[in-house]
Amino acid sequence: MKFLFRRELSNYFNTPIGYVFAVACLFFNFVFFFAGIWAIPDLFPAFWDARSASIRSYMNLLPLTFILMVPAVSMRIWAEERKSGTLELISTLPLREVDLVIAKFLGAWVYVGLLIVASLPLAITIWFMGHLDWGSTLALYAGSILMAGAYVSTGMVVSALTREQIVAFIITFFISLYMFISNYYIVSQHLSPGAARLIGFFSHSHHFTTFSRGLLDAADVMYYVTFIGMMLTANVWILRRER
Repeated sequence: MKFLFRRELSNYFNTPIGYVFAVACLFFNFVFFFAGIWAIPDLFPAFWDARSASIRSYMNLLPLTFILMVPAVSMRIWAEERKSGTLELISTLPLREVDLVIAKFLGAWVYVGLLIVASLPLAITIWFMGHLDWGSTLALYAGSILMAGAYVSTGMVVSALTREQIVAFIITFFISLYMFISNYYIVSQHLSPGAARLIGFFSHSHHFTTFSRGLLDAADVMYYVTFIGMMLTANVWILRRER
């Protein structure tokens, strides 16, 4: 299991694509953090205009980044193994299906987590410039990493259902987009208040709101942990059915 985890994680760094993808994601996040997004300045203000020693607007960008980034990361997890024929070879290892799923999930999750943690120099710089609240900042990092795990686990399930990476990317993209916008007015305006609250509850962005305010809520932590567990269980079931 440890070997499979190292193999999965190293795959993202053994090719130039992994580095180019990471640099591109970080570059655009930093640009939008300092320049802001003019269409929605209230949610994503420019750092200098906000006049606040906080990386909150940077972390608020991550849900949007995950919609594009995570499908690109997760689309190959199982689809590539199937297409190259190595899934059968991996299945012969003395590992249970749950071990295979957890090892691959941790590899992808750590890769995305490293991209999140790569913004720490930004937080340290702001800390030197002003009075950064490290408690709320660490809550933002915790929420971002948990939400990344929810998106990665979803992408793994989709990847396990197809041989084509591009198909896995497109399906995961739309699922991730829905999990983000289902908490917003664009969806809830057509629903009754009760249905809107129910659908909004199963939105990743809804549970990230508490973290974005710098709070660590056990209920939101439990939501992400439970969601990840459900997706990994579904992934294990898919592998067992194929065997």
